[in-house]
Amino acid sequence: MPPDERKAYRIIYDGLKMRSFNIVIALPLSQVEIQEIYLRVLYDNPLFYYVNQTIIKMQGMFGYWVLLPEYLYTNREISIINTDIRTIINRVRAKAESFGNDEFRLEKCLHDSVVKSVAYDYDSLKKQDSFNAHSIVGAFLDKRAVCEGIAKAFKLLCNEFGIKCIVVLGKANENGNFDNDDYHAWNLVKIRDESYYVDVTWDNMYDGDLRHISYDYFNVTTKDIMLDHQPIGDLPECTSTRLNYFYCTKSFVSTYGELEKLINDRLASKQIIFKALKNKGEFMSLEELERKTCSALAKAMAGKYDTRAFALVFNKMHNIGKIFFMPQV
Repeated sequence: MPPDERKAYRIIYDGLKMRSFNIVIALPLSQVEIQEIYLRVLYDNPLFYYVNQTIIKMQGMFGYWVLLPEYLYTNREISIINTDIRTIINRVRAKAESFGNDEFRLEKCLHDSVVKSVAYDYDSLKKQDSFNAHSIVGAFLDKRAVCEGIAKAFKLLCNEFGIKCIVVLGKANENGNFDNDDYHAWNLVKIRDESYYVDVTWDNMYDGDLRHISYDYFNVTTKDIMLDHQPIGDLPECTSTRLNYFYCTKSFVSTYGELEKLINDRLASKQIIFKALKNKGEFMSLEELERKTCSALAKAMAGKYDTRAFALVFNKMHNIGKIFFMPQV
């Protein structure tokens, strides 16, 4: 950010932290620039959940602006909410700290804690004043939120553990068609000098009555995220795969033989998740991936006399297959 924008950012940040009703910004910036900085402050700081970001009231002229924030809670209510949120963060910390310097397991713990505890709030999409669903209040306390609230919750947890993380805004469509208003929010993390995209909302999957944690969008590259996401703004190029879920768990297959071995080796697990590569001319279509998965699974189960019921789920855009075994009654 240019120097004047950085100064405006700090003024707005300090004003919102103090819950000021009048924030004066005497800098050579336009109204649009102030509004953009204001929203950036709110997305960068999930603990400003008490600010109504659906409206931006301001007065003045170029070079002298007065922001008039609207606060959603009283100071007493904010104090209670902060205490409740801190309690939840401490519970996550008690588990996450056991992973020490294992970057993959630590981030996965934070990812999974959000996925397990937050359901997508479809009802809020029909309302104009569903403030909680767009904030960490919805994610942490109501246990229901939309993508924005989920992304903010993940960011807050990451920041608590020293992982740099921002909320990314843009569009997302499971078929890669961005012509409609499929607005979405997800995250970008930076670990060491490596940047990765993470979409916790899309990793919280429902397939009929089957709810499961997915890792399709856990630490993915720019190339992969762009298949069905379209971020807005100038963002770092994500090229590393070191902490991608499938690399860390050795869950890539590029031939039918490799798929057979992976399923056979992991058959005792509750679930088997893998990503099929197309670099050897196999798994070129979703139909081929489904057919060969069924064949390899049938062979492995027959060989071990395994009679468990199972469900198959596929992500066609990313060539990912998932096998979920049902609990035996």
